[in-house]
Amino acid sequence: MVPSLASIGMALFTLAIYTRTMAPTITWRNAGADSGDFVTAAINLGVPHPTGYPLYTMIAHVATIWPGAEPARCVTFLSAIAGAVAVGIFFWTVYRWVTAPEGVPQVLGFAAAWASSGLVAFGELLWSQATIAEVYSLHALLCSLWLAIALHAPERRRPYLLALVFGLGMANHVTFVLLLPALWPYLPALRRWWSPKRLFALGLCLLPGVLAYLYIPIRAAAQPVPNWGRADDLHRLIRLVTGYIYRAYIRRPRLALLQQRFPPWAGTWTHNLGPVGLILALLGLGRGMERQRRFLLAGITHAIVLSAYVLLYGTVDAYLYLLPALLICALWAARGAVVAARTLQSWGESMRRETLAAAAGLLALIALPLAPLGANFPRMDLHADHEAAAYARSVLEAARENALVISGGDEQTFSLWYLRYGLRERPDVMLADQGLLAFAWYRENLAARHPELSAVVRSSDARHALRLLLQEVGATYPIHLTYSDPYLSRLATWEHEPPLYTLVRD
Repeated sequence: MVPSLASIGMALFTLAIYTRTMAPTITWRNAGADSGDFVTAAINLGVPHPTGYPLYTMIAHVATIWPGAEPARCVTFLSAIAGAVAVGIFFWTVYRWVTAPEGVPQVLGFAAAWASSGLVAFGELLWSQATIAEVYSLHALLCSLWLAIALHAPERRRPYLLALVFGLGMANHVTFVLLLPALWPYLPALRRWWSPKRLFALGLCLLPGVLAYLYIPIRAAAQPVPNWGRADDLHRLIRLVTGYIYRAYIRRPRLALLQQRFPPWAGTWTHNLGPVGLILALLGLGRGMERQRRFLLAGITHAIVLSAYVLLYGTVDAYLYLLPALLICALWAARGAVVAARTLQSWGESMRRETLAAAAGLLALIALPLAPLGANFPRMDLHADHEAAAYARSVLEAARENALVISGGDEQTFSLWYLRYGLRERPDVMLADQGLLAFAWYRENLAARHPELSAVVRSSDARHALRLLLQEVGATYPIHLTYSDPYLSRLATWEHEPPLYTLVRD
């Protein structure tokens, strides 16, 4: 009972910090440009960018229907709740795990759980995502739940519960599949356990996560905004779920690439666990070699697989995929903290010195998360960040009546989507993204949403689509650009009236 109450207390404390620092609306901070896409999809039950994120979208939609509140704020609060619950579950998991060996005092278990879960909660990785409208807090929650089940669920039910969470994890973020290579130390036991009846039961447990992906073709057929990939058939669904359009970001392993990607990868560990946390994790790993070799090997394998993916996937936010590995390392840091505290206590030559040593160790563990909490608070505080929404509003207010606004880049486009198609501001304005015009599915979406732009269906690429828009749409409707485009500047004359470039008709 006491560990559960302490876990709830940790979750509530974390939620208070996250709520105080969360963004009030969509944001560009903390690699959060996708927030406009996610919230617009949540409002309209749309299909966000690959891999579609059906579980997150459906849950976020429920958050957006809260009466009287801005949808983006509600979805961001959902992230804060998911992140706080993840921390609470992790606290409970750590406490049960470190106090399992006989002779570990409860107070030391609580201190170790506080220290490790505090490092996770107030490090940059989870905190940055728990204060914006993004999928990674829910990802962290499902990963924490997976760990709790793997370590503490009854043995007979454990495989089925793990399969259920695995399916739901895949329905939220497909990198959950990278857990599978980490199961190799358990393969001999799994071979002895498998039977047709048990495999069938595992399949049933996976079913909720698999069925969640039916959301995508069902909603794609309804042509919501956004409707990435227009995935209303099997071929387009597979392309969306596998992130086919992002294949160019996966690079071949080269020395120059690794030198470029290694510092951010290494910084993820140092910025979240800190030197003391890393030392404790190594100490815990050493103890794990003695007592829990299979679990240790599985954790190391998962961290290596995730790290390899992050190093080779050339996006600015790829480091966020390390969240599960961070949880595993924090778990070992908790074990290392117990080992360090008991070693310190054993150095006392008398009862008084032993007590002082034990008290010093406990105080050090209690103070450990307070350093990142204080250091990161100013940088993680987004409560006054209105930049993205203010930019989009300034563009829509400056646009002429019945104008076409052509934007460039995720930050501009997704923030405009949120105001125009999410909040329904300036319903007379049409929006088109310069980069997405390269895709046939996007041109089809535009033509279906705005018949005035049906000319883009005849185009073969982005430049051809832009020429057709200037020639056929520009003759009737005002056209604005949100960016300076050398190619379009050669085709027509533009007048710059910040924040827009306006087509000058002959």
